[in-house]
Amino acid sequence: MARPNPLQVLGDDEQARALLERRAAELARHAEEAVAPVLEPFVHFHLGQGHEYGVPCRWVDEVVAVPAIARVPGAPAPLLGVINRRGRMLPVVDLRLHFGLASDAGVAPALHDVVVVSAGDHAIGLRVSGLIGMSEYPPDALVPGPVEPGAAGGSQFLGLLPQQHLAMLDAEKILGDLCA
Repeated sequence: MARPNPLQVLGDDEQARALLERRAAELARHAEEAVAPVLEPFVHFHLGQGHEYGVPCRWVDEVVAVPAIARVPGAPAPLLGVINRRGRMLPVVDLRLHFGLASDAGVAPALHDVVVVSAGDHAIGLRVSGLIGMSEYPPDALVPGPVEPGAAGGSQFLGLLPQQHLAMLDAEKILGDLCA
């Protein structure tokens, strides 16, 4: 004599089926509550007076302070020059000029803060006015922002973090536009 399938027997019992469905729903609810929100780390910095930006860490190789940036004759204004990064020349772009913001007036700093970003085979240094630090954000917290004035346009922005009053940059698109 063949043994009955236990799942089929439970399926025929209405009380057992209702109990299993309640337990499954409760387990599913607990699983949803247990999932922590995914946060993405980013580097947070100033560009000029009152402008705060961020770059997701997935594109950031390092943040360095360099004493000098070697100028490149005939280079466009946003390209400040190059720095030596472990024996290789790395171009450095002034993001303020790239986005059409006013440049920092006054005495040249003793050290330049440079955020080194890379995507694919390209790497570039982004000269920033000052580093704020690192933080995290939930990617779904980004909201579309207004198009920045200047050459960059809105395509180089992932969006705005309104709670922190900063614009999140898309380093991959910036690299693509600058290295094309």
